[in-house]
Amino acid sequence: MKRHYFVQMNNQQRMSPVGVSAVSSGAPSLEAIGSKGGGGTVNGGYDGTDDVDQSPPDYGIVNIYQRSNGDLSSLGGKSKNMYEGSHEKSESDKGGSGADEDSDIITEYIGHYGLWQFYWTFLLCLFQIPTTFHIFCLVFQAANRDFWCARPAHLRSIPLELWRNLTHPNGGQCSHVNAPYQQLSVQNFTDYFGSVNVSSLEQVSCNGFEFDSRIFGQTVITEFGLVCDRAQMMSIVEMCFLAGAAMGAVGSGWISDQFGRRHTLMCFALIQAVTGFLLGFVTSLELYMALRVIIGFASMSVAVVSFVLVVELVSGKYRTIIGILNILPVAISYVLAAAIAFFTRDWRLMQFVITTPGACLLLMWYWCPESPRWLLAKGRIDELKAIIDQAARVNGFKLPPGYEKTLQVPETETSGDVVSVFDLFRMKFLRTTLVMLVVWFGIVLIYFGITLHLSNLGGDIYLNTVLAGSVESIAICLSIVVVLKLGLRVNLFLYMVVAGLSCILMNFIPDGNLWVIISLAMIVKCSVGACNAIIPTFTAYQYPTTMRNLGVGAGNFAAGVALIIVPYLWLLEHVDQYLPITIMGVFSIIGGLALLALKDKLSKKYQQRHRSGSGSGASVGSSVTRSTDDDTRRIEKHFPRDNVENGLSNIGFAQNESIFL
Repeated sequence: MKRHYFVQMNNQQRMSPVGVSAVSSGAPSLEAIGSKGGGGTVNGGYDGTDDVDQSPPDYGIVNIYQRSNGDLSSLGGKSKNMYEGSHEKSESDKGGSGADEDSDIITEYIGHYGLWQFYWTFLLCLFQIPTTFHIFCLVFQAANRDFWCARPAHLRSIPLELWRNLTHPNGGQCSHVNAPYQQLSVQNFTDYFGSVNVSSLEQVSCNGFEFDSRIFGQTVITEFGLVCDRAQMMSIVEMCFLAGAAMGAVGSGWISDQFGRRHTLMCFALIQAVTGFLLGFVTSLELYMALRVIIGFASMSVAVVSFVLVVELVSGKYRTIIGILNILPVAISYVLAAAIAFFTRDWRLMQFVITTPGACLLLMWYWCPESPRWLLAKGRIDELKAIIDQAARVNGFKLPPGYEKTLQVPETETSGDVVSVFDLFRMKFLRTTLVMLVVWFGIVLIYFGITLHLSNLGGDIYLNTVLAGSVESIAICLSIVVVLKLGLRVNLFLYMVVAGLSCILMNFIPDGNLWVIISLAMIVKCSVGACNAIIPTFTAYQYPTTMRNLGVGAGNFAAGVALIIVPYLWLLEHVDQYLPITIMGVFSIIGGLALLALKDKLSKKYQQRHRSGSGSGASVGSSVTRSTDDDTRRIEKHFPRDNVENGLSNIGFAQNESIFL
């Protein structure tokens, strides 16, 4: 049985904050009217009931007539969504974020951020840990080590320093003097080299190599002999992973849009785990390189898709906060990786250890929720309802009966032409796209250029890594506070310029001041680490909803190009020690300056101007947010209201809900 209540109001009558003014004047309440079924009036009368059947009521529509020139804000003050009255909002929703432009119909039922979102955003951010391990592991698995020509088996007891002084007179590492080693013994070895002019002997290439094992144990370089004429292969090995990561950064967005965030994430996590374990067993360099391409693709896909899923579980300002905090495990993983490498001292054992956490995370596959926003966009309402029911129950929200009828794809997401990558380069978005390409390229170039080559800076690699991870963790946490105060663009600009200037300053540090170089490197790592946490969120807000995936994908493409360049950029240190770091600093400053051409669409000033501009042509009192208007249209589609004549408007309410706006 569906009942329609009609309350006629004139210009002098107003609705009180707790009901209708007629109630206080002695007229029966709306509940009383409904209980009578056919009698009772309120200032204009009850127009009747439409008894359809005897089943329990589903929705009741209270049609409140008001003349079109009336001020909607006078009806009880602030406008609220029609579903707010039946449950208490969580504390996170009382701070003003409820009117955020990032709200939607799902937010109305589960809130911006609650216990359910906290639980899953925490678990999903853990996927960043094994991903970072695989990205960062070559810092230890392929660390530079001192090496020399191997001693013959029967001369291994000769002291190392004596061997290198006599057979490597020029300090070379790839050749030694040509002597009749098979005829020499430990007893006459010194006598032979004392009787000949070592400088006149021919230099020949080494048949094998020995490596310094005081700091590192078995590494990829020692396993496959990637030194001397094969040293350039190490750059190709590193490029294999980064090329796969570049493809994953670009392609994972499309894959997750087609097949869903949850299954895409878990499938790539499975590929990552299987490939990670296989890497620990390979014995050929070719197979190792092929597997590195696969694990690079899977690892970056896991990083991207887990980020998308995390931010789609929340809304409002919490998308910015959670989007930044999602990168915090990356910095923590650097510290953990240093500890694992320190205690394992073997690249195969380390490979098994860093792969195990990712394999353990696969246990949550069955329980992991799909993105409710993705389900809504795809029209999979039954699955969406199950997630909303669970989230609302955990967050303490009471859902109105039949609410699933309002879960429809917003018209703005289904109407219009299908967007393509070419839309990014149309005049409206051309400047934004070009700037974001430069910014992404600069951030990724300096971030991975520093992160993956900490050993090139000198000093203890383990200590450098722990310091770098620690300062980046602090920077990420502090950036949240600063971002909420100053906005994303200002932070990105400051961080990128500071990082760039610190890189350039390294050229002016006198030799022997290693601690100054390390300090500047930590400043760079701190600044660019915060940039790496902010840039995905900033990019997403530069484009409308229908183009956000394309915009972030274009940024990831520029990041992929930077990833491929990084290994070869450090080869320039053979020209000048600080040339690679200088190039990275220049690109960072260029990216920071380019940001001045964009607007921070999350800043309070921009949002105030945007709201005032968009509301200039609106009628007085139309203070309902965009999401509320969309939700109202969804309600009206299922429960249409009668046409109103004489310029009178009606306002719909769900049954058992508060009737004040």
